[in-house]
Amino acid sequence: MSWPSACLRQHELLANHTSFRIGGPAEWFAEPSTLNELVELLRGAATRGLPVSVVGGGTNTLAADRGLRGLVVHLGRGFRTVQETGHRDESSATVYCGAALLTQRLVFLAARHGWGGLEILAGLPGQVGGAVVMNAQGIGQFVQRFTLVSLDGTVRQVTRDQLRFSYRYTAVDPGIITEVVMQFPKVSPAEAYERIRTTLQYRNTTQEVRLPSAGCAFKNPPGLGAGRLIDQAGLKGVRIGDAQVSRRHANFIVNLGRATCDDVLSLMEHIQRRVHHQFGVMLDPEVRLVGERFG
Repeated sequence: MSWPSACLRQHELLANHTSFRIGGPAEWFAEPSTLNELVELLRGAATRGLPVSVVGGGTNTLAADRGLRGLVVHLGRGFRTVQETGHRDESSATVYCGAALLTQRLVFLAARHGWGGLEILAGLPGQVGGAVVMNAQGIGQFVQRFTLVSLDGTVRQVTRDQLRFSYRYTAVDPGIITEVVMQFPKVSPAEAYERIRTTLQYRNTTQEVRLPSAGCAFKNPPGLGAGRLIDQAGLKGVRIGDAQVSRRHANFIVNLGRATCDDVLSLMEHIQRRVHHQFGVMLDPEVRLVGERFG
């Protein structure tokens, strides 16, 4: 099928775009750098009847071994912008962020400019758009509005009063977030830096940062810690293939080198069964599967 576009390529390995380093080829893979380019791609996919998937920072994503049919969108450099508006003497900062901006870049700028509250994201990989979709660490408390491109190419603004945030979830229509407007309380840069430093130090000593993973594999049940339940079930270090429950943090599954999507999913199912058998709790996956597990 002919589909001319400078940002399109075929059979791109998704393992190169996920923190798990797992995933087969995308039928079509696009890295648009402008809003117009993205809109044209989505309209082209709709015309051709192709399904559309989105892979942002790839930090909460497990891609199928057999790859993905259709179009996979990964926002390019043009969506990594960040700009503060307003006067310096105001008590809050309004910040416009491209959805592909790395969360750690935003944290760095928070320490530099004194944007308060962003210590919650310190050490959290990924991109701003994905963090908003997942309401990662409660980032929704700062979101004022965002630009959403529907899968048919329609562009619209979604305001705070149209959104509903909950634990690890933001209620939003299907589409691709391209820009997020957030508001942060202003603090001194020294205070922002110290909060961020403390959070980073804690995460680097307690969470898995050495081996490829997708972050926490399961959501915390109400009033409980998924990692603690997995640890108490005696599952630290358990592996299937090259997928292993981290010895440092039991809610992380790591890729020891050649783990497949099926290795990870089989290990997750094993964890769910063991935890449910011992504690009567069914763990809800936090990792998002894109593509089909089996042919």
